[in-house]
Amino acid sequence: MASVASAVRTKLTSASITSVGTKVYRDFAPDEITMPFVTFVSDISRVPVLEGGGIVRARQQTMAVDLWQQLSDESVGLIEEVIAAIDGAELTGVDKTVFQCKVTDVNRMVELDTDVCHHSLTLDVVHSN
Repeated sequence: MASVASAVRTKLTSASITSVGTKVYRDFAPDEITMPFVTFVSDISRVPVLEGGGIVRARQQTMAVDLWQQLSDESVGLIEEVIAAIDGAELTGVDKTVFQCKVTDVNRMVELDTDVCHHSLTLDVVHSN
């Protein structure tokens, strides 16, 4: 069984996002990888969302999913593909029961001096404990 983070990566790579394909990396991309690519950070936080009988039965795990593009070649549709791949996704092969996978926030940042466009998504996954 895979972790929640591995299941999110699998969902992103299987979506065949234009020009990204399998360029999806945990924490950071290798130096030789060209943009566009996606990185993700898991376990930014885990908080209880369902308790019963003194036991935590479900937790909300917050993750960051980041799309990196060259600003001069930015595709507005690319961020929409990333959102469509994971917002409301059913995560299969996970070592937890996943109740919800929701994109809760999207921010766009531009680095003019390095020609980088960075979209940062906040992803909340509610899963069994």
